[in-house]
Amino acid sequence: MKIGVFDQGWWSGACEKLGHEVLGLPVAEHPSGNAYAADLAARVTNGTRATEILAAQDVDLLLDNGAAGLGFVRGGGDVDELKLAHEGAGKPLFSHFIDPVVTALQGLAWPAVWQCMQSDSWLKGVWDRAQVTELKRFGIPNVIHFPMAAPDREYDTSPPDPSRCKPIVSFIGGQNTNYFASNVNVPTSSLLAGTFAQAVRGDLPDLTFYEIYHDMYGLGEPITPDDTMEVRANKTLAYFNAKLFFSAALCLRNRDRFVIYLKRKLGDLFHLVGARWGEAYGLGTAPRIDPAEAYFQHFREAAINLNFVNGNAETGLNMRHYEVTAAGGFMLCYYQPEIEEHFEVGKECAVFRDEIDLLEKIDYYLKHPEERAAIALAGQKRTLSTHLYSHRLESLLRLVCPRPFPVDYASTKCWDDIKSLVPEAGIVLDCGANIGQTAQSFRNLYPAAEIYAFEPVSKVFETLRTKCDALGVHPVRKAVGDHDDKATIHLTTSPEANSLFGFEIGNPCAEWTRVVGSEEVDVCTLDRWCQDNDIDPKRVDILKLDVQGAELPALKGARKLLETTKAVYLEVSFVPIYKDMPLFGEIDTFLTGHGFRRHAIYPSDQPHNWGDALYAKV
Repeated sequence: MKIGVFDQGWWSGACEKLGHEVLGLPVAEHPSGNAYAADLAARVTNGTRATEILAAQDVDLLLDNGAAGLGFVRGGGDVDELKLAHEGAGKPLFSHFIDPVVTALQGLAWPAVWQCMQSDSWLKGVWDRAQVTELKRFGIPNVIHFPMAAPDREYDTSPPDPSRCKPIVSFIGGQNTNYFASNVNVPTSSLLAGTFAQAVRGDLPDLTFYEIYHDMYGLGEPITPDDTMEVRANKTLAYFNAKLFFSAALCLRNRDRFVIYLKRKLGDLFHLVGARWGEAYGLGTAPRIDPAEAYFQHFREAAINLNFVNGNAETGLNMRHYEVTAAGGFMLCYYQPEIEEHFEVGKECAVFRDEIDLLEKIDYYLKHPEERAAIALAGQKRTLSTHLYSHRLESLLRLVCPRPFPVDYASTKCWDDIKSLVPEAGIVLDCGANIGQTAQSFRNLYPAAEIYAFEPVSKVFETLRTKCDALGVHPVRKAVGDHDDKATIHLTTSPEANSLFGFEIGNPCAEWTRVVGSEEVDVCTLDRWCQDNDIDPKRVDILKLDVQGAELPALKGARKLLETTKAVYLEVSFVPIYKDMPLFGEIDTFLTGHGFRRHAIYPSDQPHNWGDALYAKV
């Protein structure tokens, strides 16, 4: 595949790592050197230049950072209208927004930005989930959550030597807001909304600014389907203006307070590298670290690398999370809601939540160098295996590049096929029952059958139990697997996606499988459960499994039951939706090896990624 990359950067390394050819493309220029400040004229000039290059080159995809590749071309003939350059070239554009949209496109008038954002061929990847939510709520299409990562390069993977660490405590990062400077006139219109949001988040820290601004207090008018393009642009502009104070205050909350605190508490023991700290607070800083080799070596040599996200993120992780760990450095970072989706806290990194906790963690890890080194090594292993930009590019290409269907799907309906294979059922085991949707279908199909519905999550189980009472179904509050024990189940943004398996970064169902909590549940093998409940496994005619990646372990715990079961109906995945989950091929091999034949596979609403399979006893 040939990929056009604007301003190259880390995307070129990612493309080369995956074996894709790179076509370097220029970005619009601005006298300040800031690509974000490029105005309409500069983007027309650059869009025309990029279009001429693309006309002579056959590329499959365009990549940029922060919409630096967004350009325009003028319409032909007598029509002096502007068109998006990537649309004119017939190429999809993916922009990775590592800064908010209003920052990245600050050189353009907002109505023009808003109109551009409606492009169906422009995919917008945003690193902070709160920003993803607000853009989607504004009705902007093709917005996905796309975390940052570490660049693809050679890293030193030898075990770190904690006895050679210097400096002791280090932070690299600039001071990023002048909102509170004495010589700056700030817009007071944003103070009310920002103050409300900061106050509410003191008690309800999981709420985003959008939820507080629109859903809780109604401080602005939400977009409605009847709004014109102009009205929509004005409403969103008012929202982002109202968010200015909140974002500036986030800089203080997430970063500045800890830098000032540590300088006063630790003095020269705290090594600070970054611009504008002297101007803002009179703090002394060390010079910038160049080149890249020295930069990454610094992370390995520092005993404790601190990481504070700036005010651009409510929930997300910045690039430093991945750079420090990729280099093999020990990272102690301020808690962000998305941290546990990317790292195992306490084993691959450490977190703190306030100033007292920060000092205590610094003291603890300085006194436990071997534990610090083990965490650094585990964090490096995680990042180099899942958090490089080549990994992010792989997930992007799975999303944007068409793939052939992985199997031949049936044209028949699953319930008709199940009924034809098993005209009458004695016992049906519905594992992964959720709130009883499939139990209802089984009851409709087999009015006289004994149906047992397994669901481990307490809150979901309460709803299921009510449904089971009405259906005459037996609810069972257990997960199923290959051993009897207790386990942690990951609670996700969609209750139907709760899983014993962890979150897989970049998976095609990431929006629904994002982990938001956990719960300890009982796990049983179906063979042992039948034995404990005096159920003859020979009476079990149908086994249904929809257990979010744990289908194969459940089958392994039901070997005796499978000797006589007439039909197995289960969900199968063709790509990793959960971390380390078994895929379709493994399940198909297991069942055919236990005397079943594949009867049919039925498409889901994401047929490239997963479907439902029906197996019959030979």
